[in-house]
Amino acid sequence: MTMLIALAAAAATHSVTIEHHGQTIGATYVARAEASARTVGARTGARMNGQRCHWTVTVMVDRRLDHGPAHARTIATDQRFSGNDAGACTGDRNREAAIMTRHRDAIAQRLVAVAQADRAPLLAELDSARALAVN
Repeated sequence: MTMLIALAAAAATHSVTIEHHGQTIGATYVARAEASARTVGARTGARMNGQRCHWTVTVMVDRRLDHGPAHARTIATDQRFSGNDAGACTGDRNREAAIMTRHRDAIAQRLVAVAQADRAPLLAELDSARALAVN
């Protein structure tokens, strides 16, 4: 079972301003998570339920620029959370929300780090686009 989880906007966005050739450009980084879950174990008649839900959440970051869709992209991160819960995996949104809330601070810290690391690549992309526009 694979699902996309939308994170709370307040905890999952980070905005920066970059100066590029005298122009101020705003970039917004939005964290999103892709979760997968797998039920292991068996549920048999009168016996105790032996099912467990093994889940993994991978955090990815989407970059958008304020002046338009150009240079928007997804930045893969190495941030992953995993665990298991009692019972079968279902499309339970409460469980998904609890996982994201539990790791909100780590996700926010990673989002800031990704934005800082993306500064040089973003400036290079903007320089490249400017060079093509001038020619």
